[in-house]
Formats: sequence, C-alpha cells, structure tokens
Amino acid sequence: MSISVSDELQLFAQEIQNFLFPNFLRDLARDVGFVQRTSKYQAKDLVALCVWINQNVAKTSLTRLCSCLESSTI
Repeated sequence: MSISVSDELQLFAQEIQNFLFPNFLRDLARDVGFVQRTSKYQAKDLVALCVWINQNVAKTSLTRLCSCLESSTI
C-alpha cells in the first residue's frame, strides 16, 4: 500500500503544527528573504491554510483558499 502525495502533505502539515508557531514563521520568512514587505497575506497565512484551517492546497483553487483564510480571520 503506497501513501499518496496528499496524505504525505497532510502528515507533514501535522508535524509542522507540532513544532512551528506563527511568530517563529514570520521571523523565519523575513530572515531568509521569503517575505520582504508587509502585505495583506503573509507566510504564516499559508501555513494557517495548510495546517490550522486544514485546506488541501494542492487541490483547492487560490480563490477558495483566500476565501477560507478571509473567513477564518473575521
């Protein structure tokens, strides 16, 4: 029985959730140059979608992901 990419990503997201916190991710993203300016959505928002909001980013449209993120912050 082989594990699908989607299942692997879900397991990876669960591991990330156990070790990384939003402030740490924000600082790390700035330190490595991933985030160079402040905008409406930040690196922690991508992690929120993948981990805490439990969205499948590999199969969900960007519009739907943004909608989920927006509704979770209101």
